[in-house]
Amino acid sequence: MHLAINDYNQNQIKSALAANIQTAIGLWEAKDWQTYRSMRDVLLALIRSGRGDEVGIEQMQFIYFIGTHLRRRFPGQMPDWRAFTAELPASRPAGDKAWQIATEGAFWSETL
Repeated sequence: MHLAINDYNQNQIKSALAANIQTAIGLWEAKDWQTYRSMRDVLLALIRSGRGDEVGIEQMQFIYFIGTHLRRRFPGQMPDWRAFTAELPASRPAGDKAWQIATEGAFWSETL
């Protein structure tokens, strides 16, 4: 279910904007999928609402890391980049910074 950014409070938004790979690893180790999904959903809502400029590389890595590195993989699955971009909202403002971060060279040149 896709919630609008107005459905989240400022604390949820601040927590999501502080997320990074260390956060993802901690949530994975704790098997806290509810918090992970909640934080990811806030970040995706920011992108959908046109506030993607607030979502940086570290937050995009948070979304990417669990979806591509920590979940169990099966032979023949789609490549990491495709799985990651499939998770991002299809509806976003043209020129959205978060989408550019996720799909252009800067994101992929960062080491995890």
